[in-house]
Amino acid sequence: MSLEIRHVGPEGAEDVRAVVLPAFEARPPLDPPAAALSESLTELAALLANGAGGLVARFEGEDVGALVLDPKGSTMYLRRFGVLPKAQGHGIAKVLIDAAVDAAHGYDDLTVVTREELPRTRRFWERQGFREIRRSSPNVELRRPLRTFLFDAPDAESMREIGRALAGQLAAGDLVVLSGELGAGKTTFTQGVGQGLEVRGDVTSPTFVIAREHPSLAGGPGLVHVDAYRLGGIEELDDLDLETSLDDSVTVVEWGEGVAEGLAESRLEVRIIRALADEELDSDLDPRRVLMTPIGPRWYEMEVPSSQRPPLAEKLNENLLLDFYRCPESELAELDPSIPLPLSLMVAGHAGGVVMVHNSWRDEWELPGGMIDDGETPREAAQREFLEETGVPAGDVEFVGVGTVQLGHERRIEFVAVYRTVLEGEVDFVPNDEIDELCTWQPGSELPGLSGIDAHLAELAVDPPAPDRPATGEPA
Repeated sequence: MSLEIRHVGPEGAEDVRAVVLPAFEARPPLDPPAAALSESLTELAALLANGAGGLVARFEGEDVGALVLDPKGSTMYLRRFGVLPKAQGHGIAKVLIDAAVDAAHGYDDLTVVTREELPRTRRFWERQGFREIRRSSPNVELRRPLRTFLFDAPDAESMREIGRALAGQLAAGDLVVLSGELGAGKTTFTQGVGQGLEVRGDVTSPTFVIAREHPSLAGGPGLVHVDAYRLGGIEELDDLDLETSLDDSVTVVEWGEGVAEGLAESRLEVRIIRALADEELDSDLDPRRVLMTPIGPRWYEMEVPSSQRPPLAEKLNENLLLDFYRCPESELAELDPSIPLPLSLMVAGHAGGVVMVHNSWRDEWELPGGMIDDGETPREAAQREFLEETGVPAGDVEFVGVGTVQLGHERRIEFVAVYRTVLEGEVDFVPNDEIDELCTWQPGSELPGLSGIDAHLAELAVDPPAPDRPATGEPA
């Protein structure tokens, strides 16, 4: 697929309009009509001159997609987003959004405005990680957050401390949405929030009462602690007859993802993940990772607790390598079952470096590997993919460990199994539709288009931990 994205300013107004007009004309009629249909070339050029410009997608030699970047405060609005009908179905819209993410570096979120009459369009944006934050009929505004903060919680007290640190900047009306499997530490985190807010009563799981209220002992906001697991929708909170108004309290909702978003325009989403299926938070073998994602204007100026650490590595498409767990291969069966393990990678030492392959579809250098097929073990998948992508069978294969990755805008968490081998002699590589080049990369050297995550995993695999470093449970 020959697809290029170029950045344009006001001089590109004609190119943008040549895509936007037919794309919008192909949509169902709206009342009132979309502003793009009546916008003059001069008005469009003025919009493109706002300092951020626009993006145009060129596919097989023809301009087929376009959008305008419109910065407002800490958010980047996407205006006049369109793909020609004849070019739809080739992933052009997603590539445009990925390019917009890159262009919005330093902003808190991307925002789009769609119409109530276009439910399919709204579902498309939701699949791209956008969430509805407000409606002003007939418009629906959706936002996609661009920042996620990572914290380590090796034990219960560390988890409470993260909650206490956050409490210092919480105010009445704030909404915190917690997600994570049973035993992940959601209630422990909330205990820290309660301690930081100085509220009355012990914060325990609200499972059997759905919601508990904890008034402040210090003249600040109280805490409303909600378990949304058994709620059919957040509107059922109205039936709980809470004595405290949610506007006067900090509301923490466990199991709230996909349920509690309607409570407030802005919210802080907190996800707690773990490596193993160990429900004991104090287990040294299963430290938790806490991910905080601020959504909406309330959180634009969030003061990030000092215990926040960067991910081990990241990619421009928002994929994050959260941590790496060195363990025996037998422990693959003990991983947290709520997190899928769909991918295996092979780190192949060769000529003093590591074999990297160039994925022509993504225009990216990466480690050989791919999806684990049904009935396949991770080891079998790594060996099969390595042979398919390099044309060379792997020699002796050794298991290295498991990476934990957050995938892009969906913020989906997945495991990836990492193996290593050594290749001797020349590699007789034959290009194919997916992999068009192969090279031996020297760790630490520059390779344009190299995946930061794959590079870091490769370095971890070829650099075993020193004897005095922990082999499991901590980021490498």
